[in-house]
Amino acid sequence: MAFQRASWGSLLMIAFAVLIPSATCASDPLKTSLKPKYTFDQLWDLEKTFWDSFLYPANVKQTEGNSSSVFAPNVQGRVDITRTFDGDELNREYIFGLFSDPEHVSLVGVPIAYNITQFSANENIASATTIVTFNATTFGIVVPVTIDTWIMWDTDGKITQYDAVFHFIIGNVATKINATSSDQAVGYVSDLLAKTICATHEQYCTGSDQQYTDTAACYDFLTKDVRFGKSYELGRNTMLCREVHEHMVHYRPDIHCAHIGPSGGGYCVDDMTYTQTVLQSYFNESWIPFGYEGNQRMGR
Repeated sequence: MAFQRASWGSLLMIAFAVLIPSATCASDPLKTSLKPKYTFDQLWDLEKTFWDSFLYPANVKQTEGNSSSVFAPNVQGRVDITRTFDGDELNREYIFGLFSDPEHVSLVGVPIAYNITQFSANENIASATTIVTFNATTFGIVVPVTIDTWIMWDTDGKITQYDAVFHFIIGNVATKINATSSDQAVGYVSDLLAKTICATHEQYCTGSDQQYTDTAACYDFLTKDVRFGKSYELGRNTMLCREVHEHMVHYRPDIHCAHIGPSGGGYCVDDMTYTQTVLQSYFNESWIPFGYEGNQRMGR
């Protein structure tokens, strides 16, 4: 009986360990088994599928309908020069909608071509460097932008999370408008963007979504009370941040009007230091394989 009790006890302990894995376990076999294991060729095709969808006019289709063919419902996205974006709808508005109208005033315009210059992939994760060519129709120039990405896919081939770094410099405008200084170029762009943001606010941000008392108050705030911003401050309390979110206002005014208003709506705000931004823990899934997370040299 003692042997029998011990056997049942051992079985219960094993079953308990399988059903509720220990936090100190170096690997989670159950969780690992649920992750898809794509071939290198399949991951290459998934990467290309994303960038094909990113280009105009294919990106317009991604903003339509109730679900995406690219993003999983609970996708997590982070872009270094802006912020984090949760869920399929917000990511479709940001990743696709932001660059889908060549007739609308925009700093970078619409993406027209891409070239993957670096690529490495394993299981359900790929890391790549891609040069995307944008047609900045507002200024009549073509702008190449380097984008570094880490992308994770689920069993349906949809993106569950991504981490992106934009190497983006606001330039060439000064030459195009024959400006004699960077201040003159910034002044020109600032006036253009402020008028565009305020026109969008006037059209869509009404009733409880209204952020400014009138167009004059909107223009004064954007040109006098908030800084223009650097190319890496599209997620800070800047006009450039509000320019980003202005493109998404027409999709859901109740969500995005606050982002172009004085408060910044939690997106265009100076609420994090450099250190907080760098050390931010955001993603649900680790980018490091199970069992390797703790094998790193930590500073003292």
